[in-house]
Amino acid sequence: MKTNGRFAISRAVKLAAGAAVLTLLAACELIPPAQPDLTRYYVLGAEAKSDGAPAARPVRVALRPVEVPQFLHGRIIEVRVGPNEVRYVDEAHWAEPLDAGVTHVLRDNLAAHAGLALTARGEAHDYEIVVRVRQCEGVVASGVARFEARVEIYSTELDPKVVAQDDFATEVAGWDGKDYGALTKKLSEAIARLADRVATLVRGQ
Repeated sequence: MKTNGRFAISRAVKLAAGAAVLTLLAACELIPPAQPDLTRYYVLGAEAKSDGAPAARPVRVALRPVEVPQFLHGRIIEVRVGPNEVRYVDEAHWAEPLDAGVTHVLRDNLAAHAGLALTARGEAHDYEIVVRVRQCEGVVASGVARFEARVEIYSTELDPKVVAQDDFATEVAGWDGKDYGALTKKLSEAIARLADRVATLVRGQ
């Protein structure tokens, strides 16, 4: 009887273990397989090229951190699919906040302009540059990279005044609507054009 009892217990344990394995296998079938992460990260780049010999006494300019609208605060790259419709591309992200990226790329481009000297925070300067981005996106329908910004140049008097301003807008053609690396490069080119415009405004003072 004792032998039969031990056999019955052993058989019960085996059945329970088998049931647990079957339950585990069934659960595994219900869990979908892990999908690869297709997210890619992009950075803007400076297209800076010197436009002449350094000036004897360059104009010292301070660039404030660039401002971007709320809908561009996220890391996901945004494209325009209609006049009042944008789409965020889940698999394409900025590697850094867009405001920070535009600021340092614009600064690098400005620094390459002869006659301008970019100052560090707190250093004396002749003019202060304020840039407020309005659009920084790919436009699917027309296949362009579009960049728009409001530019204001301020004096450094005790009561600063706007000495120059511009509503800058440019489009760089040739985007296929799918290659976000190419879109990033074209937006970088648009920011280089913005730097050219800012330099022209400063030199005009």
